[in-house]
Amino acid sequence: MTQRRPNVVDILILLSLVAVVVLAILKLGVVNHMESSKAEEAGTATTYTAFVDKVRMPTVNALHEGDLIFDDKTGVCIGEIKTVSFEPLVYNLPDGSGGMVRAEYPDYYRVTMTIEGSVLEKEDGYFVDGVVELKVNSEMDVFTKYAKPTIKVTNIEM
Repeated sequence: MTQRRPNVVDILILLSLVAVVVLAILKLGVVNHMESSKAEEAGTATTYTAFVDKVRMPTVNALHEGDLIFDDKTGVCIGEIKTVSFEPLVYNLPDGSGGMVRAEYPDYYRVTMTIEGSVLEKEDGYFVDGVVELKVNSEMDVFTKYAKPTIKVTNIEM
C-alpha cells in the first residue's frame, strides 16, 4: 500500500475548519458572556411614563397598579406598573368659523401609566433589560395579564 501525503489544499481545509471552530467558541462563549454580564451590571431601576390613547372603560379597568408589563414582540418584561390614571379623551375640532373647539370623544379615555423597569443606557439609546429599545414618543405593543394595549412613551427619568 502506498501512503498518501497531504497536499496544500488538504492543509488549507484543515486550517479553515480549525479557524471556524475557534471563532465559534470565542463568539458563543467569551463575547456573549461579556455582553450579558455587562447588561446585568449596568441596568438601573428607572421610572418612565407612558400613555394609552383612545381606549374604552374595560381596558382602563384591566390596567392595574402592580401588574407586570411585557413587550409583545420579544416577551421581555419591561417593568411594573406603579400608577394608573385616566381622563376622558378630548380632541380639538374645527368649529366652522376658522377656530378650534375642544370636544370630548364619548366613551373613550386616555390612560397615563408610570412604569418602573431596569433600563440600561447604551450609546445607541435606552434599553429595558438590555434588549428592548425605549425611546421617547415611540409606540410599542405591550401586554399585561389582562390587557394588550399600544403604549406611547412620553418621559424617561434617568
